[in-house]
Amino acid sequence: MTTSARPLPAASRSRRVSPASSPDGSALSPDGPERPLRGGLAAFWALAFGLSWASWGAAWLLGGDLVDPVVLALFALGGFGPTLAALVLRAAGRRSPRAARWGAAGRWLPAAVGIGAAPAVLTALVVPFLGGPTADLSAGAAAVAGSGGPLLFALVSLCAGPLSEEFGWRGYAQPRLRRRLSPLATSVVLGAVWAVWHLPLFALTGTWQSSLGLVSVEAALFLLAMIPLSSAYWLVSERLRGGVPAAVVLHLVGNVALTVLAVTSPVAMAVYVGVIVLTSVLIHLVTRPGPPRP
Repeated sequence: MTTSARPLPAASRSRRVSPASSPDGSALSPDGPERPLRGGLAAFWALAFGLSWASWGAAWLLGGDLVDPVVLALFALGGFGPTLAALVLRAAGRRSPRAARWGAAGRWLPAAVGIGAAPAVLTALVVPFLGGPTADLSAGAAAVAGSGGPLLFALVSLCAGPLSEEFGWRGYAQPRLRRRLSPLATSVVLGAVWAVWHLPLFALTGTWQSSLGLVSVEAALFLLAMIPLSSAYWLVSERLRGGVPAAVVLHLVGNVALTVLAVTSPVAMAVYVGVIVLTSVLIHLVTRPGPPRP
């Protein structure tokens, strides 16, 4: 940004902000202030659900078993629906309002890792004392081996969920919801939409969701968990200024912990959701979030 030696009028000086932040304290993109957010949520929902559900519907019509390479490809394509929708709308001029503040990574990175791992880890520690099964690490090892080894497992885990979803959910939808709603209401709305978006995966053989079964306590708890879990994503991405990178880390760590520790039994899922609900309550009590952003 260039400066001028000519004094600015008092009204203009009062409106100047630091190039590193916006008037509400949020980080700006390196290429200057972002344009005001002007809706776009309806288009995003339509694109995200349309791309994902159309691909998954086609996969189901072709047999719905992920051992079929074509079905697997359609499954993977559908998973990128939210991110692809955000990219399409960005190309049309609907930009995201904030970039990650990398200087604050000392706060949001440990929070994303800790909150991502905590529900599965605490569940594995508590469930045996409640009469449930101990963590089945052999199942986690089998999942890693079935992916082709640790490196491919890490790559698949990074793409399947974190990168394929978070540019849409937390990068595009969350900031726009926050222009209208409080953090708590935003988390409830986005979490509910996020849960509904996953429903077709229960019909595809080979997905983690299909192993739970749609009409089961485990499935209901899995879907329910997304509502309070959205509060954790709000915390690391917005409150701690981590943006999409923080959401990606949280999503990645959470998925890996859930898979490796094999949290699938009814009692384990109940404890898992309980930990997430408690975490959400603590987040909103401690941060005391304010009203919707202007």
